[in-house]
Amino acid sequence: MKKDYSLISFIQRAKRRKIVLNCLKKAKIPKEIATECKISISNVSNALAELVKADLVFCNNPKDHYFRYYELTPKGKSLLKKISV
Repeated sequence: MKKDYSLISFIQRAKRRKIVLNCLKKAKIPKEIATECKISISNVSNALAELVKADLVFCNNPKDHYFRYYELTPKGKSLLKKISV
């Protein structure tokens, strides 16, 4: 399978995206990600928005206001295997 260098570059350019992507090996809420990765909740939220837009992460329950669970898409899982984060 061919590497998508633009996606790899997208992840490598921002430390918070790499951290959040690596943290999502199972579905988690932003607060859990922030606590586990030791980064601010606002950085987690920004990174999640960018990763969702890139189709690397999706929200399992987008209609809920609290406790939204985020998880890697198949594309995100594949990318995570291709790069060392």
